[in-house]
Amino acid sequence: IWRDEPVAERVAALSRMQAEKVARFSQDPRFENVRTAGTITALDLRVGNAGYLAEVGPKLRTFFLERGLLVRPLGNVIYVLPPYCVTSGELDRLYAAIDEAAALAGGAR
Repeated sequence: IWRDEPVAERVAALSRMQAEKVARFSQDPRFENVRTAGTITALDLRVGNAGYLAEVGPKLRTFFLERGLLVRPLGNVIYVLPPYCVTSGELDRLYAAIDEAAALAGGAR
């Protein structure tokens, strides 16, 4: 695959897409510590009880699974680790769901 497919280009494009799409949350008061590392993004949902064991974690997991999205919430931290074949439209759907999920923590814009 690495020889026959443009994998490096896909990874670079995904890194750019991730950075662009998660940036919308940087100024959103419902989130903090918005960050990217290559193709991975993470953002912390502002909640009173934050941390790895935050009560909102299982609620987020259920919320995303009900929408057919595999997202890795660890407590109040939402990690996005998409496959290299993900499309821009699929990422748009995911980030719209993250926006909607903020209501679980009582966050309003």
